[in-house]
Amino acid sequence: MARSGIVIVANRGPNDFVWEDGQWVARLATGGLVSMLTPLARRASVAWFCCVSEPPDAQQARHGLFTTAADQTDPRLHVIPVPLPAETYHAYYGKISNEVLWMLQHHVIGSGGFDFLDMPRHQAWGSYLEANARLAAAIAREKPSTRAFLVQDYHLYPLPGLLRGTFPNTPILHFTHIPFPGPPVLRLIPQPWRETILHGMLGADVVGMQTRIDVHAFLACCDEFLNVSVDSLGASVRITDGREVCVRAYPASVDSRALQRIMRSSEVAAAHRRLEPKRGELNIIRVDRLDPSKNQQAGFLAFGRLLELRPDLRGRVRFLAFMVPSRTDLGVYRAYRDTVYGTIEKINARYSESCGGPPIEVFYTNDREQALAAMKTCNALLINSLQDGMNLVAKEWAVVAASDPGVLIVSETAGVAYDALDAALRISPLDIEGTARAMADALDMPAAQRRAQHARFLERVLKWSAHDWLTAQLGDLGVSL
Repeated sequence: MARSGIVIVANRGPNDFVWEDGQWVARLATGGLVSMLTPLARRASVAWFCCVSEPPDAQQARHGLFTTAADQTDPRLHVIPVPLPAETYHAYYGKISNEVLWMLQHHVIGSGGFDFLDMPRHQAWGSYLEANARLAAAIAREKPSTRAFLVQDYHLYPLPGLLRGTFPNTPILHFTHIPFPGPPVLRLIPQPWRETILHGMLGADVVGMQTRIDVHAFLACCDEFLNVSVDSLGASVRITDGREVCVRAYPASVDSRALQRIMRSSEVAAAHRRLEPKRGELNIIRVDRLDPSKNQQAGFLAFGRLLELRPDLRGRVRFLAFMVPSRTDLGVYRAYRDTVYGTIEKINARYSESCGGPPIEVFYTNDREQALAAMKTCNALLINSLQDGMNLVAKEWAVVAASDPGVLIVSETAGVAYDALDAALRISPLDIEGTARAMADALDMPAAQRRAQHARFLERVLKWSAHDWLTAQLGDLGVSL
């Protein structure tokens, strides 16, 4: 039986389990969720349940998956993989979690994003519910006695409600890492779906969101769509069984000490050397997954407009775009990638001669050390997402930026924009003209103003760390470590 204690449940764990050449291989996972929860997961009493897509030819070797899980990529971790048939996993993770919920909650609505729900999508909703039910059953089987559950994100909205039936007295927290939509947006999915989502989340004792805006949106949805009593002032929901569910904002953050250790590493030093030939006199960068919600297309169009507005910058400014491959098995992501690359090619073709070479340089890879090296010395960091739960890249930049920092340009619709109030140039994500002018303002900003803005932002980041994010949740849940 697995060790008793706190249980983390997420679609993905700190290990990725990959079926490769007829055997399971464990690889270290990356990402904001993993980085914030791994310190807790390394404690001896903590177990982490995650989903694994199981191809048909891997089912006979399922015991090898658990051997790999026992071995781990880090002996301090205790990861329990829950295998899902590949077809079920693709429907739950791809067709619903990422093609519907992710797009809907990031306002990527219409052509190129969430557009309609046909019969296959309704069938996929059944797989979404099945995946959550399988997780609940695996947890009940492996962890009959548990101190508390920390359930993560939009993949697992129904899970707190399912766990509540088996663990009626166990504290449960559900945290949503992405923006939560208000009633007008949630109405775009069928009534049974939204009621399942909301009832499932209310199975928790504490519902965690990134920002107060997300808290208000969730409360408004509960008030609009459910027969519950909502206390907007106290940020709580009283449901029919008499339980009171607290709804709280816990802004995600970073581990500044860990980042500083990475910046002193030989890998980052090597990345600096690799980047040197690519840099211009002035450098605008972006660091994000290649995803429609990240709005790369508008960012590149704005850069093209900058070169049109400011001929004096041609040959001096480079746009270094660090774009991490993402969900390449989904058609909407592949189509977006092709559109973005087409835009880059047009801008490079138009301005290569006057700039002395292509002004946009793309790094289509997941190389964190390289991205951090670029953040340290950039003149501007562009974050023009359509929506973002938080955006930890901005906070990483605040920690690693050099003594002569650049300027943060950030969408007003990103959660981090509230932490960066008066410490960044804030833009509308759809405003190409405004974004181009913000880029120009960033490059022209006097050093004293840049340093003052960066100092204000850095102070806020250091005051609320990834450790604070987690400690606050456990405190509200009434759980001590």
